[in-house]
Amino acid sequence: MRIPVLVGVAVSVVAACGGPLSGPAATAAATAEELAAELAVARAGCVRCHAPPEASAGRVAPVGGPALAATVGWNTVDAGEAFLRHHHGGDAAADLAAWVRSLGDGSAPLRSVAVSPVAIERGERLFGELACRACHDPASLESLALRTDHAHVAAFLVDPAPHRPGVAHDFALDAGQAGALAAWLLRAQQSKTASVAVPGFAYECFEMKIASAAMPALDGVQPKSQGVADRIDVAVRTRDNHFALRWKTEISVPVAGEWTFTCGSDDCSWLWIDDVLLVENASIAPHRKKSGTVRLDAGRHALQVLYTEGEGGQSLEVLWRGPGVDEQEIPAARATATSVGLVPPVAGPLADAAVVQRGREQAALRRCGACHAIDDAAMAALPAPAPARPWAQLGEGNCPQQPGATGIRQAASLRPSIDPAAELAAALLRDGCLSCHTRDGRGGLPPIARQGLAEVEDLGDEGRLPPDLTGVGHRLRGPWIEKVLAEGHKARPYVKVRMPKVDGQRAHRYAELFAAVDGKPGDDDEPPFSEEHARLGQKLAGTTGRNCITCHPFAGHRALGAQGMDLSFQHQRLRPAWFREFVLQPTRFRPGTRMLPLWVNGDAHDRAEVDAVRSWLSLGAAAPVPAGLAIPGGLVIEPADRPRLHGAFLKGLSARCLAVGTAERTHYAYDLEHARLAWLWRGAFLDAEGTWSGRAGKLLEPLGEDWLVLDDLGFGARGEQRTVVGQRRTPAGHPVFCVAVGAAAFEDAVLPRLAQGGSELVRTLHCTSGPLAIDCFAQKQGKVKLFVAGAPAADLYTLQTGESLEVVYRW
Repeated sequence: MRIPVLVGVAVSVVAACGGPLSGPAATAAATAEELAAELAVARAGCVRCHAPPEASAGRVAPVGGPALAATVGWNTVDAGEAFLRHHHGGDAAADLAAWVRSLGDGSAPLRSVAVSPVAIERGERLFGELACRACHDPASLESLALRTDHAHVAAFLVDPAPHRPGVAHDFALDAGQAGALAAWLLRAQQSKTASVAVPGFAYECFEMKIASAAMPALDGVQPKSQGVADRIDVAVRTRDNHFALRWKTEISVPVAGEWTFTCGSDDCSWLWIDDVLLVENASIAPHRKKSGTVRLDAGRHALQVLYTEGEGGQSLEVLWRGPGVDEQEIPAARATATSVGLVPPVAGPLADAAVVQRGREQAALRRCGACHAIDDAAMAALPAPAPARPWAQLGEGNCPQQPGATGIRQAASLRPSIDPAAELAAALLRDGCLSCHTRDGRGGLPPIARQGLAEVEDLGDEGRLPPDLTGVGHRLRGPWIEKVLAEGHKARPYVKVRMPKVDGQRAHRYAELFAAVDGKPGDDDEPPFSEEHARLGQKLAGTTGRNCITCHPFAGHRALGAQGMDLSFQHQRLRPAWFREFVLQPTRFRPGTRMLPLWVNGDAHDRAEVDAVRSWLSLGAAAPVPAGLAIPGGLVIEPADRPRLHGAFLKGLSARCLAVGTAERTHYAYDLEHARLAWLWRGAFLDAEGTWSGRAGKLLEPLGEDWLVLDDLGFGARGEQRTVVGQRRTPAGHPVFCVAVGAAAFEDAVLPRLAQGGSELVRTLHCTSGPLAIDCFAQKQGKVKLFVAGAPAADLYTLQTGESLEVVYRW
């Protein structure tokens, strides 16, 4: 692992990510050398023995380690001794290794595993694409093959926290990515027995009771038959009912691009690409198809298909289509059935009791319990070691447990406080941020790491490299920084390099520090909002304006050219002052950017237009789609210029419902059976597949966000039934529902309206036969806020014939 060097630092720092971020910002200055030395103190664990000054204790607290029982599967006897020799063990390393091994309960022994050669290739590719070389020298990781097995490495990559608590190493890898990386890291464990590779699809058939559409657990189940076939279908079954088929193979993708895989089956089928579930067609039902699309590089990829059959007819087909390839069965010539065995080292016998006891005594002497959880009653019974001298009383001489400790102590002042800039610099160093990012001209990926990066979009270095952190607190909103750091959210999907997630408290502190160090007056001054400006911004972003959508997607709609950052979340991401500065002069703030300066005068007119774009983006999920973007095809419904109406079975409502989608991306559903306004939501509208595919349809839910389920207003006397007796359309295409309740009748019209921060719905109730009582009390108790004439709605209104009431819904 590589840590960026701060200018002037002459201290050797143990290289590792992570560690605590603590302590409030203070005002004293600190040098780069002192910050690096304090980090070395924390990593070396010096203050486990030597009490630091109270004011600096939190800043140099030792970096916690894993529970020692959990490390048993990570180190065979020889490997454990080699590791402990430089990790506080010294000449007692062999005894300490024997004691650590005695703590295991034998529940996770080292096991061999069969992997696909394509998984090993993919792991090597991922190691480069994810910029692992920014911190890791591959040669230094070769020792893993001498220490542990595939299961332990893959589990760590998926969830590193149990083994490295407090370390920034959670890259949100899925099981397929982790398994591929683990296979490559342990490639030296490949069995000397030659692997066999033949064209076709390897299969296993399991005879088992299939009582539901649930995915069966097949690990450890002995297949009834197995072999290699030239196509994926049910011909290899051993009986007609109650069986499962599992296919595993490698497919050769001829061209990079978007590839769609389809499973048609009776009954259930699932399909994985590179160990990621892509198609789930799980239903005890006649033959039907489900598809999934994924972007694949040219070359080999792992394919797995699982099929189950209960009773009745049985069928299975697996199809693909991609660039230059029409939908067809995957050809056997494009499939290879093969595997490689990874055989871990033999753990070896446990040491005798005397050696274990010596290791236990050494562990107590070295205060291993200060960093590790230890479940050892015999150790707890040992006398505590004599107190070590406090940090302030240390003199010359070498530490018997930590090489180089004297140099660390001499460089570390352990000053009581540091200012925000120094605290931020220390945090970036501690978490290895500048191993990938640059800030103020320091850090960044080394050349060897850049060589392995993938280019997904033609965006130059912007499309490959992690962004520069210079002035990031001036550029980004604090909540967005927290979201990125704590949730692993990505604004640049085309950059394959991953950033590790950190805990919420640390993410919040980073946001505070970036704002304190980089922030400027007026950073959050938003331009005045008006619907007129928002409409202008929508126009400017489209093909009738400045053509932003040539390079920028919007809310899932692909851009017309290279796919840059999605525009739809830029308002919540960027602070308004930076947004204006950058859009007006992109090349000034980011030399080499592919973004064109579309407003070249920089005058008041240009600033007003940029502010209009900002106002449009402030609508969030309700921001209307710019002109020129393609409307999704297939069964996904997306309103354009006029409302889209879709009658369907809606989840939780009646069988007679009408969903109404609008160009303002503010939608509602009306329950015609009970004459009530039932749902509100924003963003994407509906996927109608459940209505138009399958035997009995599927209950639909909104595709978008901000979804509210309403109780609706009360009309007429309590208990009186409401009935939709008619419906008409406005010239713009919006429905108006004619409703009767008791002796009264009214028209119910719902229209969207853009408003600051999003949108609202304006519901106009026009009494055609009165009197009509309208009770708002029940609906006012929910999340939606009701307004009449600009004020919060009263509980009860009464309309006479010809009168209207306008109720505004805000949420």
